[in-house]
Amino acid sequence: MPRSGDKIQLVQKGSFSFSEEEERFIVKEAKNLNIPIPDREEIKRYISYFLQNKPYLEKTLQRAEYYLPIIKPIVEKSGLPSELSLLPVIESGFNPLAVSRSGAAGLWQFIPSTARRYGLRVDEHVDERFDVIKSTEAAVRYLKDLYSMFGNWELALAGYNCGENCVKYRTAGVDFWITKDMLPEETRNYVPAFFAVLLIMRDPVKYGLFSEGIKTLKKESQSAHAEISKVERSQRERIITLENGAKIIIKE
Repeated sequence: MPRSGDKIQLVQKGSFSFSEEEERFIVKEAKNLNIPIPDREEIKRYISYFLQNKPYLEKTLQRAEYYLPIIKPIVEKSGLPSELSLLPVIESGFNPLAVSRSGAAGLWQFIPSTARRYGLRVDEHVDERFDVIKSTEAAVRYLKDLYSMFGNWELALAGYNCGENCVKYRTAGVDFWITKDMLPEETRNYVPAFFAVLLIMRDPVKYGLFSEGIKTLKKESQSAHAEISKVERSQRERIITLENGAKIIIKE
C-alpha cells in the first residue's frame, strides 16, 4: 500500500494474460526450438516483463546484430543448440565491455576464476574476457561441461549463473522447476528469463519489435566465418587499459 502524502493508495496486484491464440503460438514456438521449453507461468511473466521494457530489448537487439554473426557459428560448430547464442541478452545485454559489481566481465560475464579455468588469460596486462571470440569459445566449453554434468538445460543454465557447485549442492541435480526455490533469487529468475527471450526472438515482429537483430540468427554464417578468419590472421596487437582498470588486447 504505497503512501501518497496523507493518503494510502490501495493497489490491486495485476497480471498479464495471453489470448488463446497467443498461448497456442507460445506452445508451438517452444516445440520448434532445439532447447525444450516447458509451458510455465514463470516464463510467460518474463515475456510480459520484456514486452513492457521494449526499449531495452530493442537496444540489445541492435548490439546483437553485430555480434551474433560472430558468436553463432562458434556455438553451432561446438554442437550446442544455436539458441545459446542469445544468452548474452541476459548476461550483458550484448555489451562486450560490461562489468558487473561482482567482477564478472564481457559478453559472457565470466568471473576471473572461471575464465582462467576455461583458458582465458586474465592478469594485470590482459583480460581476454573482453575478447568476443575467445570468451565465446570459453563459454561454449563451460556450457558443454554443465550440460554433461546435469543432463538438462534448466540446471545447466542455472549452473552458468550461480556456478555448478551451487546447483549441485542445493538441488542435488533434481528438476529445476521443483528445486528452484533452493537456488539464489537471481538464478530462479535467470532461467525463465532466458526462455522468455528465446520465445520472443522466434518472432520479434509479432511482439512489436523490429526484426533486424534477430535476422542475423537465420543468415548463413559465411560472413561470420570470414570475419573470424580475418581476426585470426591478424598478427599485430595492442593493449588498451579501460577505465575500470581492465586491460584488453586489440588485434589489428
